[in-house]
Amino acid sequence: MKALARNVGLEHAYCPRLLRMQVEGIFVPSSDTEKGVAVHRRVDKPSTALETADTGEDDLERPKVVRSLALTSESLGLTATLDLAEISGRTAVPVEYRKGRPKHISMGPSASDDCGEMEQTPLSHPEAWPTDRIQVGLQAILLEDAGYTVREAIIYYAGEKLRLRIPVDDALKAEALLTLERAKQCAEGSRPLPLVNDSRCPRCSLQPICLPDEVNYQRAQSPTDELTPRKIWPPRDDGIHVVAQQDGVKIGVRGMELRITDKNGAVAKTVPLANLESLSLLGSVQNHHPGSFVPLPHEHSIAFLSPAGRLVAMIDPLDSVSAEVRRHRFINSTARSMLRAGAGSRVSQIVDQRTLLLLIWFAACRRRRRPGEGGQERGAGGFSGCGARA
Repeated sequence: MKALARNVGLEHAYCPRLLRMQVEGIFVPSSDTEKGVAVHRRVDKPSTALETADTGEDDLERPKVVRSLALTSESLGLTATLDLAEISGRTAVPVEYRKGRPKHISMGPSASDDCGEMEQTPLSHPEAWPTDRIQVGLQAILLEDAGYTVREAIIYYAGEKLRLRIPVDDALKAEALLTLERAKQCAEGSRPLPLVNDSRCPRCSLQPICLPDEVNYQRAQSPTDELTPRKIWPPRDDGIHVVAQQDGVKIGVRGMELRITDKNGAVAKTVPLANLESLSLLGSVQNHHPGSFVPLPHEHSIAFLSPAGRLVAMIDPLDSVSAEVRRHRFINSTARSMLRAGAGSRVSQIVDQRTLLLLIWFAACRRRRRPGEGGQERGAGGFSGCGARA
């Protein structure tokens, strides 16, 4: 079984259970993965060939840049696609692009020291994350297996536009090979248990499928506070859903609040528009705003239902919140619709030009009429002569 350097360096080093779920074909995109795709969009364009150097002496010493370099090692059972490689002769430097920021190590006093009199924050220096070190370590091993000499690797963190140089020594390669062996065992075995109360779980895109806290809580014979599931997702929607169904109730808007009055005109309920999520009117509920519907400046939907609760009509906000509106906008913006609109515009221009030419022709023919001839016959003769001359 061949392992991917990315899966070994990121998924397994980040979480063995994540790697196993990736092998099973389970993947859920998130904002982090989409940002990573955006960062790699340019660098992932493969190079067709090495750029030929000019005759200048400086260009001869400049390293060649190769993007999306694919490498495979049959002996290691490992394959990888390097984001970028800088090659000078038989010396290569792998360059890995990351969307985030590096790890910062504080150089100031520890938390136990008295920092009350410190006016400035402690100094810190950037450092590569362990998962990123493992990934460039495996890439360096593949380059050496291909016959190149690798002395260092570079990790580019787009969040700070920072290039970190990582020395490629025996310790890094030994750690990378050990992680590779563990990743192969993980991929061939059963799904590992989830991490316990780990800070990496809330940012993982597979958290809703993995359910680390729930699984650990169910497995424990006597659950402790440490194994109590964390409330990663909001427990409920804080928006207010208003359902008006009493006979004679009237709905209106005053200022920035929704006002509900009973049949006697007394205010029964007021709801801030900022907290309103939806409005449903059942039966004989009326709205006394001088329009046909209650205006909601926050663009929420209004549902009109029968006394039995059957949906009669709905006012949907015409903005990007409505999926139906977005669907129709997409349909109307297809190539066929655009072609029809363009054809209609061209037809209108042709008709306008034809009308203008006819008006010019009629005016020229009237000017060419001979004096002394009158009536419709002269007009017809004049037009015929003008047409013949034209």
